[in-house]
Amino acid sequence: MKKRSYYGLLSTISLSAFGDAFGLLAMEWLVYELTGSKLAMGALALSSGIPELLLRLLGSPLSDRLHRVRFMACLAAIRLLAIALPLGMGLAGKLELWHLFAAASLSGACAALFMPTAMAVIPGVTDSRKLVRAFAIIDGCKGAAALLGPALAGVLTAASGALPALGINAVCYTAAIATLLCLPKMPKPSPRSGTFSIPAYMREIAEGFTFYKQFPAMLTIMMMASISNLSSVAVWTMMVPYVREVLHRDAAAMGTLTTASALGTLTGLGIISLLGEIKRRRFVMLGSLGAIGLSTALWGLIPSFPFALTAVFAAGVLGPFFGSLSSSLHGRLVPGNLQGRVNSIRFLIGGSLQPFGAFAGGAVAELYGVPALFLAAGLLPLLCAGLALLLPGLKALDGDLSALEAKTRQSGGTFVAQNAIAEQ
Repeated sequence: MKKRSYYGLLSTISLSAFGDAFGLLAMEWLVYELTGSKLAMGALALSSGIPELLLRLLGSPLSDRLHRVRFMACLAAIRLLAIALPLGMGLAGKLELWHLFAAASLSGACAALFMPTAMAVIPGVTDSRKLVRAFAIIDGCKGAAALLGPALAGVLTAASGALPALGINAVCYTAAIATLLCLPKMPKPSPRSGTFSIPAYMREIAEGFTFYKQFPAMLTIMMMASISNLSSVAVWTMMVPYVREVLHRDAAAMGTLTTASALGTLTGLGIISLLGEIKRRRFVMLGSLGAIGLSTALWGLIPSFPFALTAVFAAGVLGPFFGSLSSSLHGRLVPGNLQGRVNSIRFLIGGSLQPFGAFAGGAVAELYGVPALFLAAGLLPLLCAGLALLLPGLKALDGDLSALEAKTRQSGGTFVAQNAIAEQ
């Protein structure tokens, strides 16, 4: 049953990622067609990012309180309804800018808890000794979906417009919901003693931060992820203007660039699988972020489509050396009863600067041009990663983690006991 549950979750995550690739490109393209404004595109990402951050904070205990699989199905259903708004209005010939912003806001709010909940389920359906491989397979399938999705979405948008791409997104969400509802029954999270109260709920939110208080090295890593994500979002939010104004190409070229990034991600995951267990995690994780920053900076200096393909492929190869190691560290070190809220806080910290990056990216591109934005977005993580390598506390990430794993899992039981006493 565990194997079936794992592969069912894998299918759900892949379907959602495949649909998101179509929906994201379609909505960005529609906003640019309606406005021609880089700031409007940044505002679209901002309208999605702010609700996402708020719900990750305020809703973090829900993944540990509710039946996780059913909760994911409800979130996917709401995202389906959100996509149906601009799709239906577009088909009726009445599409307006606010339809896209409303869809982005609602979809972003649901996305805030969808992936953290899925990550909370994985350790329960996987052998603890195979967590790195389990998360790597998930990253690989997400990468494969991103490999096919943007290329097909770009070709479809170039040939038939953006609305059919939104339709594909809706079909993928429908299939994901059906897959979740067909999964074997899974155990519910441990019930909370006592009745619901606002103070108890707030304590549960705080428990998500307690993990990072006990393990500052992981907090530093997630802060680095936040800086890297800020730069990445700033770059990819401006991808449509970059393709049209710098490279003078169409939507198919944008899809090709995204596909090159996904192909690089799959290549990086293959390399990680061949390397096996990585002990020097600090150097590998920070080194990958710094190298991604370097490739992005060079990308801004060389306005060439072949070089852009090379840069996004290189960044894709390097990405899993941070992402997969971070996911496996959280899977090993976070107690099972805290997985939902810690993963929510993890995504909250990692994405905390994304709304600012999206809007700031649009402002910088508007004032100084897209190439200048790419240069600045590359230098920022490069310099921060170099400084972080000098921090002695990050050495705790290297070598054998058995002692830390035992300590944090014991702490998880302590947190629950303290919370139960407080609720009585």
